[in-house]
Amino acid sequence: MRSKNLVRPALLVAIVAMAYYTYTQIVASGSSSLTFVADSVVFKRGCLHPDSSCFRVVYHFPLPIGRGSSRIEKIIVTDLTDFMDEDINRKDFDHLKDMLVKNSMSFDSSYVEFVKQFGSGMEWYIKMDFTQLLRTNRLVTFRYEHSSYLGGAHDLYGYHYLNIDLKKSKKLGLKDLFSDMDRFKAIAQKAFTEEFLKNPADATEYWMADDGSYVLPKEFGLTGKGLLLHYNIYEIASFTRGDIELLIPYTDLKEILVDKYLDELSGL
Repeated sequence: MRSKNLVRPALLVAIVAMAYYTYTQIVASGSSSLTFVADSVVFKRGCLHPDSSCFRVVYHFPLPIGRGSSRIEKIIVTDLTDFMDEDINRKDFDHLKDMLVKNSMSFDSSYVEFVKQFGSGMEWYIKMDFTQLLRTNRLVTFRYEHSSYLGGAHDLYGYHYLNIDLKKSKKLGLKDLFSDMDRFKAIAQKAFTEEFLKNPADATEYWMADDGSYVLPKEFGLTGKGLLLHYNIYEIASFTRGDIELLIPYTDLKEILVDKYLDELSGL
């Protein structure tokens, strides 16, 4: 009687173990079969001739295709709407496109008034394109390059990065990658000093924290050569200094990279 009572729990454990193994295999194979293609939203006013007044808006963004794409789609849409400081009811590409069209049209009347005041031959534009910087079985990194001219003294441009753990269907921050953020900041500060502060006078070109300490950038990306820290214009220096990139090899970070990401990145 006692042996029969033991069989049922053991069988239950075996079923749960098999179900978990099956799930992990589905997730793993799903991330490897997932692909990305470019999708876009385009809005134009004028643009009939090379010298005509023109307002052009072109947004390009990655569209996931394959098993698990709906979860990754939500991450991409949420990231873009947060980056643009917009909000939509549903986190899918149909609603994203509606938002981008409405966003474009909101500038249309301003452009018409601008042309009336300053004459023809002027061009306004908003452009956003993306590049896939890294793709492994588990990880993908996209870099968005966005630029615009909307009647100011000069055009503006910047970069935004999206790093995704495909198996966890999760957007990654620096705290997800490293086990010791204080040590990571020290490594980054050392790399920044060696790259940009070779002379004491160079420090006056960059803006640090109020206490003079090193500041991590808002944007970072995973690449095939290392972790890329990216400071956009005006983030730590003047517009004339431009955007600033700092590449840290994974070999310098291996002691604090979380194991699952170290295994994924060490072979690059």
